[in-house]
Amino acid sequence: MSDVTLQSLTDISKVRLFNKGEIVFQQGEQCSAIYKVLKGEVHLHRHDQDGKRVLLYRAYENNFFAEASLNSDQYHCTASCASDSSVLQIDSKKMMQILANDAQFSAQWIAVLSSELRRQRASVTRLNMNSASERLKHYLLTEGQPSGQIDLKGTLSDLAEVLGLSRESLYRTLRQLEQQQVIERKENSIKLIT
Repeated sequence: MSDVTLQSLTDISKVRLFNKGEIVFQQGEQCSAIYKVLKGEVHLHRHDQDGKRVLLYRAYENNFFAEASLNSDQYHCTASCASDSSVLQIDSKKMMQILANDAQFSAQWIAVLSSELRRQRASVTRLNMNSASERLKHYLLTEGQPSGQIDLKGTLSDLAEVLGLSRESLYRTLRQLEQQQVIERKENSIKLIT
């Protein structure tokens, strides 16, 4: 977003600091704001019918979250901090007023939402792939740099969760793809070679 747009957000928001594990908002709470991660990592999640936590989204630095609840009365999920985090809390009603009155801001906001929608569609596509190696290669191509490299922001267990794989399956797949020289691994990165 442009500097002008970011200034508009700053005028209707405040910075909030959260500790690791702290809840930003709970599913079902009244929606009063959307958020942007300034530093840290925030997870959006729900629980399935068996009570198992289902990760919906990982928001990192410069990612917005809770935007799906912008015109809703309640939050559709819970947001919790995976690390100490600093977030911009943006007043929902004031955001809606800016969207209604500022065409340039609205166009830039649409671009942000469109980018996120493409990312979510890629995730759904990936989760429908049967092969662990295909999921990993797809992730490297769609979420990584143009070179096919990703810099890991969390642990391999976190990556396994994103890919919908068990840790064991991911570790086995990484080992196989390294042996086949399809990927190259470093301490905090994975790169698709072929």
